[in-house]
Amino acid sequence: MICCRNGFFLFLLILCFHAPVYGQEDLKVFLHPDKFYKKYFPNLKIKRVPLDTNYIRVYPNYFTVGVHLLSPALTTTIAPKNSYTFGNLTDAKFKTSIADIIGFSANYRFVSIGFALLLKSGLQKHSDYAPSAYRTLTVKYNNAKYVMQFKYLRAKGFTDVVGFGNSSIYKRPDILNKEFQFEGIYNFDWKRYSYVAPLIFSQRQIKTRVGILLKGGFYYKKFGGDSSLIDKGKQLYYQNFDDTKAIQTFSVKLAPGVGGNFVMYKSVILSMAIFPSFDIYFYRYMNDAGAYSDKRRSAVFSIDGFVSLGYQSKRFYAGLRFEADRRDAALRGINMNIINAYTGLEVGYRFDVPHIIKKVYRKTMPPGM
Repeated sequence: MICCRNGFFLFLLILCFHAPVYGQEDLKVFLHPDKFYKKYFPNLKIKRVPLDTNYIRVYPNYFTVGVHLLSPALTTTIAPKNSYTFGNLTDAKFKTSIADIIGFSANYRFVSIGFALLLKSGLQKHSDYAPSAYRTLTVKYNNAKYVMQFKYLRAKGFTDVVGFGNSSIYKRPDILNKEFQFEGIYNFDWKRYSYVAPLIFSQRQIKTRVGILLKGGFYYKKFGGDSSLIDKGKQLYYQNFDDTKAIQTFSVKLAPGVGGNFVMYKSVILSMAIFPSFDIYFYRYMNDAGAYSDKRRSAVFSIDGFVSLGYQSKRFYAGLRFEADRRDAALRGINMNIINAYTGLEVGYRFDVPHIIKKVYRKTMPPGM
């Protein structure tokens, strides 16, 4: 919320500085997106692409609202270079006390927005862990050929779990994981295979189809706390990392993938997709004194995907979902393993579009969108 307030105040500040410079007419153009497009992009026109209606059904005139309840498992493991397997007593295995999260999503035509919040209770019980906070925001543009997504994720409060059965734990409520992600997915068989159908429900696969996908993106991540990430009792096993309190990374991904929607009994659909890749990581460390190390580069193995089983009718949908991503990195002095997995239930409904949403959408989106 602090980030949102700062952004809002910055917007007001810029507006105040620009208001005296621009004329009244220019200010109207700036404040009204439809006038902005007409003046600066007069030839811009987003055209609809025809889909094969024997395979995909589209719901452009419905406003889709969904709720999902997910049980996450978020783990970041840091191990010294001389440790070849994770789970060693010298490793730092950070987990959260997050029980369940509840998320809400809304979609109309090409745009979908979603956010998730932490529930205080759930399937997982980690009362002995440090208290955790969680929030995320996602904005998507959903074209038939490609999907563009921006995601912000923030999780705070981790616990270093050592040994089997949580034999030793070190609470780290100060550790914060913050991520900004911008990625796009291109669907080569977009006329017959719908990648977005099991994700946002603005489309529906009505005949089984498998398609080739390509994902690309840019990702920023900072994982750190107020003091060294490694407990003092284990620091002697780490070289060039013992006093590190934060890891900052910027990565670039280009991942081929494959996905499929398998239609069973007309309304029951099994969907899955997977993307393996070697991402380019640019990273640096921050020590206890607050100084950053030199930037370094590494190739990081990454794999992510999802599988879901759901029921869809003209108005209603419901299903079970499992999605996960894993990253294995060999960085300076350490090996780092990140696994984020989500398992849960989602339900939703397609409503007739309220007039106010039609009006706002028409006034703010580019022509044809």
